[in-house]
Amino acid sequence: MKTAFKLDAHPRRPRPLLSEPPAGYFDKLPTQIMARLPQAETQQATGWNWLRFLSPALRTSLASVAVLGGFAASFYMSGSAPLVPATAPTAALDAVPRTELVGYLLTSGAQVESSDLAILTAGHPGIAKGFLQVSEDELNEALDAQPSDDATYL
Repeated sequence: MKTAFKLDAHPRRPRPLLSEPPAGYFDKLPTQIMARLPQAETQQATGWNWLRFLSPALRTSLASVAVLGGFAASFYMSGSAPLVPATAPTAALDAVPRTELVGYLLTSGAQVESSDLAILTAGHPGIAKGFLQVSEDELNEALDAQPSDDATYL
């Protein structure tokens, strides 16, 4: 079994005394470090030097114009989506027999939402008159019986 290591059990080595730096070493150090750095003119690209002479506000506005111009150009070049006639889906739906449609809607697996019915009635306002014979009083009574938490529907 290994014995536990204890730092106090080991003697320290004596440190050698540090020598003093030469006279004026820390005064000359920043200039020596700056002399080693590459010159600023050699780092910059020659084509974009004119940007240095512009004010920061003008450079920011040029960058904004470039970004917005790129967005506008990409939007213009992408083109608009081809317009599809609105009758294409309803024409396909008109080809289905009405009895088959009613049978589909009455099955338990079909989930028809009110937004689906709103789109259908917007295209054909009198579509429910063929199979829904109800008076206006009966309709109002049925609607009033529906629970409503929102006061805007009352």
